[in-house]
Amino acid sequence: MSLVTDARNALLLLMSGEWREFLFRVRVHVLKIDLKNVYLDELQLSEQRSHYYANSGGLHLEKVLRELKIAPSDAILDFGSGKGGALIAFCKFPFAKIAGVELSPELVDIAKENLKKLRIGNVAMTVSDAAVFTDLDHYNYFYFFSPFPYPVMQAVMGNIKASLLSRPRKATIIYFNPECHAAVVADSPFVKVREFHHHELGFYIYAN
Repeated sequence: MSLVTDARNALLLLMSGEWREFLFRVRVHVLKIDLKNVYLDELQLSEQRSHYYANSGGLHLEKVLRELKIAPSDAILDFGSGKGGALIAFCKFPFAKIAGVELSPELVDIAKENLKKLRIGNVAMTVSDAAVFTDLDHYNYFYFFSPFPYPVMQAVMGNIKASLLSRPRKATIIYFNPECHAAVVADSPFVKVREFHHHELGFYIYAN
């Protein structure tokens, strides 16, 4: 992102009264937090298992989380957590547990460094293919920002459904840019209950 774009975005935040977000972005800039996009060829990852990384944290995600009224008993897992942009946003809310699953060890290392610079220590991260990650029973929120293709999403949803059967509970899925909507609702206890829109993209909220 160019210096001119950064300055314009900062001015827009100030004009809209978003002082906290402005100060946070200044801190991100000063601490050299790395949330830049990374493409699959750079990471040497297969497009059959993953999509490129882009930061989905920020005001748009935080507005959705405020609407959902997060409670201190809630726990959230980010599938395809990348460099931790969404994880940073989650830390502004009273989640009891925050975790990320990411296929790329390189991105996990960057995320850990970002969190360390921001003095955030309450986030767990796991390097894993999302399709084989089954340690889900402690979470009632699941977050996706279009992190992988349809077959992987199908497997992940199968794992979530199995977790809900073994440990029945109310759960919520937050899906930004829901390219695999059909995989979420097919043979599933989840139904879409709300939508939020951010420019040309949207958040779908599902509940069981």
